[in-house]
Amino acid sequence: MNDPQVVALNYRVEHGNGVSYENAAPLRYSDSPEFDLTVEDNIARFELKKSYATEDEALEAVEPFVKHWEFESTLQWGPSNFSLRYTNAEIIDRNPSPSEPGAGNPGISVILSSITAEGGVLLLNPHYPPPPSGGSVDPDEDAVVKMKRRFDEYRLRRAKLPATAYFCVTVLEDKYGDLTEAAKKCGISRNVLKAIKRLSSTKGGEDARKAAGADDEFTSQEKRFLNQAVVEVIIRVAQVAADDSQRHPQITMARLPKL
Repeated sequence: MNDPQVVALNYRVEHGNGVSYENAAPLRYSDSPEFDLTVEDNIARFELKKSYATEDEALEAVEPFVKHWEFESTLQWGPSNFSLRYTNAEIIDRNPSPSEPGAGNPGISVILSSITAEGGVLLLNPHYPPPPSGGSVDPDEDAVVKMKRRFDEYRLRRAKLPATAYFCVTVLEDKYGDLTEAAKKCGISRNVLKAIKRLSSTKGGEDARKAAGADDEFTSQEKRFLNQAVVEVIIRVAQVAADDSQRHPQITMARLPKL
């Protein structure tokens, strides 16, 4: 190629045996300055808005968004429900050499990578997970990794909700010194963190952390609150770890399921 340009990157949507996006409606997203995104038939196509001469340059621009999307989708939907595997780049030559007789179009090249498929589908999902709303996250920050790993274990039914929620609060206390400082640094109402700690310490029925809560089951509202609160806390810590100058709405009691 004399003047290559990557025009799009393609990824395959992958998932575990318990879900299928076979009948999912197409998803379109155009809020990024880097690309327009279309997801259809389990293929996510990132059509690039800027010029990139190499596949690696284009991937560097797109991959942070992909990791952000996978990170939030795993927290909201559960492990193994959604991931993206890179498959190919669409590359054109803006200054192709003259074609030889009988040759095809030399101005387009597709770089392919291997992909695999999974079977055993049990559940049809009518929607792909929504892309992240904006900003950036650092899913590899130590506290984020610890909290997400424990929450994934809970979603896989290998850990209990009270212990999981309390563990996440403890990680915050260890990272920031106490709940007050954690609330201040992360833009989380201290009342939210106190509610997580209180509920996870004093209720939960047979799953309760303490014997005093063994006879007191969570209400459905309390369970929804703890689930969503932990998700939002993990995402927020990842946002702060990526860039503490980002401004996000405070996570308040009013933003979460009512207790």
